[in-house]
Order: sequence, then structure tokens, then C-alpha cells
Amino acid sequence: MTQPPVSVIVVSRGRPKALRRTLMGISQLVYPQFEVIVVTDAEGMDAVQFLDFGHQLKLVLFDEANISAARNHGIAAA
Repeated sequence: MTQPPVSVIVVSRGRPKALRRTLMGISQLVYPQFEVIVVTDAEGMDAVQFLDFGHQLKLVLFDEANISAARNHGIAAA
């Protein structure tokens, strides 16, 4: 049976170190088809650029204190 493709949406605002740590964990997942969409502020965008796999992430700039809207932006990007 083939596993379906999956989108993992990570929302982060004002926590670049925690975002990097989270993405390092996600990068170790063993799953055939998944994409990672990161919805974050400018500070988070800068933090992601230094990851070896940063070019594989879909980045969505969002800098409002509204987690529901941020998630919706991530879903739209998926």
C-alpha cells in the first residue's frame, strides 16, 4: 500500500531557536512523501536560512499574533 503525501505545517512567531530545533526534529522523519511548510515572521525566516535543508522548506511570511490565520495561510500554501 502506498502512503499518501503529507503536508506538515509549522507556525512560529518570535521563537527562532525553538523553530530551528523543531525543524531539525522534523527533518529526521522517515516518510516517503512529505512537505514542510513554515509560517513564520522575519526573524524565523532568517533562522531557517541557515539550516542545511532550508531550501527544501516552503516558507510563508506571516507576522501577526493570530495562530488561526497563520495556520490557514499554511493550509493555503499546501
